[in-house]
Amino acid sequence: MRNNVYMILVLISLLPGCLIKTNPPADIYTISPRWNNNDIQIEPQKKSSHIIKLAPIRATRALTGTEILYSDTEYSWNSYLYSRWNDTPVKMLQTLFQVSIEESHSFKAVVPPSSVSTADLLLESTLLDLSHHINVDGASEGVIRIQFYLIDNMNRTVIATKQFVSKIPTSTQNAKGVVRALNKAATNIAHKLVVWLTESGRI
Repeated sequence: MRNNVYMILVLISLLPGCLIKTNPPADIYTISPRWNNNDIQIEPQKKSSHIIKLAPIRATRALTGTEILYSDTEYSWNSYLYSRWNDTPVKMLQTLFQVSIEESHSFKAVVPPSSVSTADLLLESTLLDLSHHINVDGASEGVIRIQFYLIDNMNRTVIATKQFVSKIPTSTQNAKGVVRALNKAATNIAHKLVVWLTESGRI
């Protein structure tokens, strides 16, 4: 009888451990280009006397979370289970674009959305895609698509609009490979944005 009671107690003590399932820790990634790399250097432009302000980037709900997304069919998005961004894509790109415009030295000042200061120009944007596209032939790429609107902040009129798309092949078909590709894609768009803003008529 005592042996039976002992066995029951042992089984009860082991039961909670059997019910607990541990998941591997998530890998955390960011969008953080290496500014000293030759392919992301921005040539100095003629400095404008204008102050430009960045509005918060708009996006669909899927792009306002921290999931790293992939698409292997025409209309579906999924996310990598044990990988995520350290912040939302819209916030990381916001910082990237502000830094890239500041580094170009093209404007008198570049102010963030939270600033209470007035600005001559307002840059609005809508993030349309930031994900891993897996094609039927097995090839894949990191894709960023974003629409920009440059607005005269004094009279609230649109000066110009531009959509940029950057597609970079992935070295591996996993979260780590797509993060590398998306970092390069984001850098390409940041560079193109600065060139577009500093073209004749934009400043």
